[in-house]
Amino acid sequence: MTDRRLLPTLPLGALRAFDAAARHGSFKAAALELSVTPAAVSHQIKGLEKRLGTTLFDRLNRGLRLTSAGQRLAMVTMESFTRLDAGLRELDASGLTNGSAMLSISAAPSIAAKWLVPRLHRFQAAHPAIELRLQSGDALADVTSGSGIDVALRYGTGHYGADVSETQLWLPGEIVVVCAPTLAQGGSLGSPMDVLHHPLLRTSLPARREAGKQAAGGAGTELGGWSAWLAAAGIDPATIASSTMRGPLFGSSHLAIDAAAAGRGLALAPRILVADDIAAGRLVEPFPIAVPDPFAYWLVHATRRAAEPSIRAFARWIKDEALRTSGA
Repeated sequence: MTDRRLLPTLPLGALRAFDAAARHGSFKAAALELSVTPAAVSHQIKGLEKRLGTTLFDRLNRGLRLTSAGQRLAMVTMESFTRLDAGLRELDASGLTNGSAMLSISAAPSIAAKWLVPRLHRFQAAHPAIELRLQSGDALADVTSGSGIDVALRYGTGHYGADVSETQLWLPGEIVVVCAPTLAQGGSLGSPMDVLHHPLLRTSLPARREAGKQAAGGAGTELGGWSAWLAAAGIDPATIASSTMRGPLFGSSHLAIDAAAAGRGLALAPRILVADDIAAGRLVEPFPIAVPDPFAYWLVHATRRAAEPSIRAFARWIKDEALRTSGA
C-alpha cells in the first residue's frame, strides 16, 4: 500500500510560518515573531501551497484572509504547535532537555544485582539525558514523601499504599533449584533426595521463610524456604526435619545464587533471577521441579507523579524489558 502521509515531506519551518501568519493575519507580523524577513515567510507559504495543491491565503491589500482550506489547516497547526510547546516546556521543567534530569531508583538487592543492573545500559542509551541513582535495600522506600526516591522495584504481594501506583512487572512465577554445572555433572544428584547430601544455601527473607513454614509444618524457618521444594519433590517431612545439611544463611537471594554458581551448594531462587545465569551456562537446574512463587515483582511510584517524563520513560522501559525477559 502506498504511504500517503504528508507530514514527513512537509517542511516544519513552512508549517510554523503558516501558523504564525494565520494567527497574525500578516506576513510582516509573522516574520517579526519568527525573526526572519516577510519575503522568507511568503516564500515558505508559497512552497507549502504548491505542495498541498491549494491556496491557503487570499492576499488582500490590507492583509491576509484564510481560505476555507487555510482555516482547516490553521486549526490543525494551532493545536499541534500548542501541544508541542506544552510538551517541550514539560521536558524543560523536568530537566530532560538540558541534561540535568535525575531519577532515583530503590530496588530490592537481588532484583537489582541479578536483573536490573545488567540491563540499565539499554535505558541509559535510550535516555542519555536522565541521570540514574540506584539504591539497594530490603526496606520499602517511601515514594510518596520527600525521601528522595522516585521509583521503587519491590518483591512482594503489592498493596503498597493508597497514594502509590503499582505495576506488576511479571506474574508470580516459579521457585527453582540451581547449582553449578560441575555439581550437576558429578553424578551426586541422581534424584531429588540427593540434595540432602549437599549444602542447601538458604536466604533469610522473612516472607520466604514464612512461605516455607506454612508449606512444611515448621521446618521452613530453619531451611529458609527449602521445605516447600523438598515436599514438592516427594521427600518425607520427617526426613526434611532430620536433615543436617544446612548451608550458609544469606541475607539476599543473589548472594545464595552467586554461591551456588561458585560450587558451594544448591540455591533456591525465583526463576526470573537465575534466567540470565542459566542462559550463560553459569547455573543449571538439576531437577525439573518447581514450586509456585507466592510473590511478584512490582514497580511503584507516587500516583501524582505518573506523568513526569523521567518516571514515565523508566516505567515504559522497564515494562518492555520485563516482556523481553518473559519472552512475551
